[in-house]
Amino acid sequence: MKKPLLGLWAAGWLVAGLSTIASAQFGTPAQPVTLTDMSAFRPTNAGNWKIVGDAAADLQQKEVLTTKPGSGVLVNQPSDKNRANLLTAFEHGDADFEFDFMMAVHSNSGFYLQGRYEIQLLDSWGVNVPTYGDVGGIYKRRELPSGRLYEGHAPRVNAGKAPGLWQHMEISFQAPRFDASGKKIENAKVLKLVLNGVTVQENVELSGPTGGPISEEEAAKGPIMIQGDHGAVAFKNMTYRNYNAQPLQLTGNAYKVYQPSNDDAFSKIPDFSKLKASNTGSSPEVTWDVANLTNNFGLVSISKVKIPTEGEYTFYLSAGGTSRLKVNNKVVVAEGFGQPGQFRSGKVKLSPGEATVEVEYVKRDEWVRPGLAVEVEGPGLRHATLTAGSSLLSNPATDPILIDAREATITRSFMDLYTKEGRRGKRVVHSVQVGSPQGLHYTFDLDNGALVQAWKGDFLDATPMWHNRGDGSSRPRGVLVSFNDFPDFAVLGSSSAAWSDTLSGKENYKPMGYDVDEAGYPTFLYAYGSTQVSDAIRLSDGNKALSREITVKNPGSNLYHLVATGQDINEVEPGLYAINGKAYYVRVKGATLRKSGDRQELIMPVSANKINYEILF
Repeated sequence: MKKPLLGLWAAGWLVAGLSTIASAQFGTPAQPVTLTDMSAFRPTNAGNWKIVGDAAADLQQKEVLTTKPGSGVLVNQPSDKNRANLLTAFEHGDADFEFDFMMAVHSNSGFYLQGRYEIQLLDSWGVNVPTYGDVGGIYKRRELPSGRLYEGHAPRVNAGKAPGLWQHMEISFQAPRFDASGKKIENAKVLKLVLNGVTVQENVELSGPTGGPISEEEAAKGPIMIQGDHGAVAFKNMTYRNYNAQPLQLTGNAYKVYQPSNDDAFSKIPDFSKLKASNTGSSPEVTWDVANLTNNFGLVSISKVKIPTEGEYTFYLSAGGTSRLKVNNKVVVAEGFGQPGQFRSGKVKLSPGEATVEVEYVKRDEWVRPGLAVEVEGPGLRHATLTAGSSLLSNPATDPILIDAREATITRSFMDLYTKEGRRGKRVVHSVQVGSPQGLHYTFDLDNGALVQAWKGDFLDATPMWHNRGDGSSRPRGVLVSFNDFPDFAVLGSSSAAWSDTLSGKENYKPMGYDVDEAGYPTFLYAYGSTQVSDAIRLSDGNKALSREITVKNPGSNLYHLVATGQDINEVEPGLYAINGKAYYVRVKGATLRKSGDRQELIMPVSANKINYEILF
């Protein structure tokens, strides 16, 4: 028998495909945690938890959240006598969680998976080197009776935002496993933790409960516990996916390998029932490697799969060549050509019991790399693969080309702006990326004279720009806050006139480059007719904010500056505005808040030579 080719290919190609994959789940719909009343939680006999309509932080006071009547927001306002933890009425094993949360100044809380494993929630704004105790950290275990703390897992970066802003967290959790006698045979795991769009934990094994659990004894299921005895915190948009189905069981997999009779025999999937197999056998999982060839072969893999629950299942198929997938002799993924890593999918309704999954695969083009993967998800079932980990061999791993801002750094590139849904929108072609060693960075659009976005964390991923021929774009690496790409100045007939989101040409706008100061930071120069503008954006407030100082010479009549725009803008304290659902703050004096169509705007008349404000997030 010829030696399998697995080792030869795996040596040079990135192996993809895992036994379970923490990714978007469609087979198990998200369940909302009801926040119209407290029915989703167990009674506490304490008054620190309640349902409200909105929450806001007082940035001048520690551990204080103010609220408005209504529903949709869960808030904890502890006092000396009322500081109970809160447990959900539901319990979970394997699960995904997604929620928005808000921290008060200097506040501390925790989100305990199964009531035993704490994901830290903390006001970590401005922390440069986070520890296990910062937001997104996994807290330490506590040795009893000594009280000694050990283990603990710090987040990769501090992805936390300022107090009083809504932050977003996503958690994929795998519960501990137990044998029939109740003995633990596998530790719990945080498969993935994403904070404000940044992955801060991944594949972290938890050897036991962290400090302050509901029990030191581990279990297959348990409630969520939210810490209520430390500080003020609020939650909204809470959802979870509970994967309560038994994992799929692959009870058998038989294969047949075929060789073509001529060059065109495998240009499409043939009727394999009329062909004689060159090799047959069985394998633990679906894999192309049993062909012992890298080209000019056909493969039929027939798997017996135990389906745990009745419902609709989605099957995903990827192959380097032409492939088709059938379930119980019904075509679910139609015949198609692709590269390894490109998935096609189809849905089928299945009943509990054994299902037959048949994959037909032909490979005849030398320029296509071999690869095969079958993945599935369904009701109560986390996305999983039926494939051997080595069977889907993707393109060679591309070494990322990363730019770190170890000093003030200015980079020119295209910059793609994305919608809230993650779709690519406008491409800013004349953008300037400015990075700081303090980890606060921004994009400036020279075509509009506009501050487009800012982020904190690492600086840029330039791989799309510099790998091979590239496409000229770079990407932010960190917690991103998008502003707008509207022109920052306009001549308005009145303070109520509409603000255009594009330059019409009548403004006679001219970009004039930028000057660089001794520290290496740019001041942007541009003109609107005879009005000359210099625009200096610098770090402020202990490197936690961006300050913008705009100097205007020869301001024309009815000239206005657009400070911020969003679906909603609220003045949370005099001169401090929360923008776009409390995504970021602007601190400014002398601005006018107005409604314009379906958005709100902060505008300022340019009646003096200088405009100053700060952006905080």
